[in-house]
Amino acid sequence: MASYTATAICEGDHWVIDVPGVGTTRADSVDDIEEMALDLVVAMTHTAPEEVHVQTRIV
Repeated sequence: MASYTATAICEGDHWVIDVPGVGTTRADSVDDIEEMALDLVVAMTHTAPEEVHVQTRIV
């Protein structure tokens, strides 16, 4: 299983999510951060979602 740490920062009315070594995405609400971070990792690494663990940090 691959592990990643995503950092989310509030930028006005949305959240910017950075996953080092993978990329950056955004979420419209705090409730969407984990899902969007996982979607980013899966899309960029071509890894199955069940093979990925993403820990999120909100700063």
